[in-house]
Amino acid sequence: MKQLPVAKNVPYRLKLCGAAALMLLCTACGDHPPKDDDDDTDPPPPPAPAITIFAGDAATAGATDGSGTAARFNAPQGLAIDSSGNLYVADSGNYVIRKITPEGAVTTLAGAVGNSSYADGNASNARFVNPSAVAVNGSGTVFVTDNLRIRSISAAGLVTTPATIPVGNNVVDRSLGAVIPGAIAVDNNGNLFVTNNYGTRRIASNGTLMLEGQNTVDDLFGTRTQERRGVTVDSSNTVYLFDLEREISRWNPNGLIGVSGLVTIAGAPNVRGAVNGTGNVARFEQVVALTADPQGNLYAADAINNLVRKITPAGVVTTVAGTTRSTTLQTGNLPGSFANMSGIAHDGKGNLYLTSGHAVIKIRLP
Repeated sequence: MKQLPVAKNVPYRLKLCGAAALMLLCTACGDHPPKDDDDDTDPPPPPAPAITIFAGDAATAGATDGSGTAARFNAPQGLAIDSSGNLYVADSGNYVIRKITPEGAVTTLAGAVGNSSYADGNASNARFVNPSAVAVNGSGTVFVTDNLRIRSISAAGLVTTPATIPVGNNVVDRSLGAVIPGAIAVDNNGNLFVTNNYGTRRIASNGTLMLEGQNTVDDLFGTRTQERRGVTVDSSNTVYLFDLEREISRWNPNGLIGVSGLVTIAGAPNVRGAVNGTGNVARFEQVVALTADPQGNLYAADAINNLVRKITPAGVVTTVAGTTRSTTLQTGNLPGSFANMSGIAHDGKGNLYLTSGHAVIKIRLP
């Protein structure tokens, strides 16, 4: 057989080499479906802690304005939140009212640290003696219980005294703890709701109406301490309170004045405890503050138990945060635990704020 000249085979071989090189190049350039690379994907970030310190230090008292944990409070008690997410704190040990922005910046709204007296006027010149509970209305006016006085701080910073809680006859000074209000709420019509040891009253422009109990009590002797009983108003102006029989109740404005005007939601008359359940199966110790979310659920600061309790509109009670009777703050995952608690507020976005020890705590609800 006749052999072709070698020179005539060179172009053919070059074509074969070129085709092979092109295939290798296409393979190297990824001209094919991408390979799954799950093993190299970064893991998602861990979830944020459910319980954090929003401002202050639970174990350290002070009077410092600042941001977040750089700020200091001295035995803060009542807590309220406005429609913009600003918090207002009754900083009782410092005799002032503090404001915390949604970013955690703390300033002194009214009063002067370390100066205890009764004085109305502009915010910097006003003075308080025992600010213990706060509420804020839709116009930004802040209401404060200050011993027997109800104080108000306008959006412009003017402090006045719109009401005073009456004292009965023959009441000694050591017994005034029973008269001093421990919780306050305000509805959309400007009515104030205030609790003390023996009654719950609505203070309106046309007078006072007793929701339960008595307006005044005579012949009080001996040392009597303030027993704070939480009260709150939801967006539909429904009033909820920890009533004189230690139950969570709803006020029926169409009912008769007195206990018959209250509708019990959860708890049993004059029975203490930390039991979850529905209706009268549930038990509370001392609900010092209440707040409502947009869905009609209530959240209670159940002091002594040091628990945050949730009460649904159907009266189902659960514990959402805290360890029973623990007095040490433990942040991080739920349930955690708290130092002594005083005030509570819901921001309408799934977060609770709680005064605990010398700090304001944020709880991200599940």
